Amino acid sequence: MRNENRKNRYSAGVAAVMMAFPFAAFAGVANTSATAGSSGWGPGTAAATANYDGDGVGFTKTKASSGKLNIARGLSVGFDQSGLSVSHSYAIAGQRGPAVGGTLNVHIGQDGVALSGGQTVASQGRTREVTASGEAGSVGRRPVATAATSGYASGRGVVNARTFSRTDDRNDGRRRLISRTPDSRSYGARRTMGRHSSRR
Repeated sequence: MRNENRKNRYSAGVAAVMMAFPFAAFAGVANTSATAGSSGWGPGTAAATANYDGDGVGFTKTKASSGKLNIARGLSVGFDQSGLSVSHSYAIAGQRGPAVGGTLNVHIGQDGVALSGGQTVASQGRTREVTASGEAGSVGRRPVATAATSGYASGRGVVNARTFSRTDDRNDGRRRLISRTPDSRSYGARRTMGRHSSRR
């Protein structure tokens, strides 16, 4: 009788682990980044990344070209048992005019909704560069979305950068505005905004 009870308890424990395993296994995160810069003469620089880390179905695409107009773009889409995760980042810098970059990241799933984004503009300096990156997904059965933006403008150039992040966690029924950074200005120097996450 004791052996039978032990066997039943063991079977119940194994079943619980097997039921919980898919939720952890299928969690995933999509992330992207993009950088573009110009010195005002000759070709500039452009680079992009895109990645999906999870056990679901993922699609990633990057594009980067340099010349008179430098363009970088990254796109990552992932779908798994926790939901749909999308990340998109871009950066543009020409020989003339401002350099502009941005990111938008969205996760929609059974665990809730997460949204993050940001924008950066580098202007007036002869050399200008912008970088934008972000990610969205599910970690520990909680929705996650982060964003980061930065820029550089030489001389008396100006950089404006901002980010925001928001989550609606269905597991605890709370909706929160994680962070919102106002326009930030920097003259002739690199400015990197903080990275904000819905992780707790």
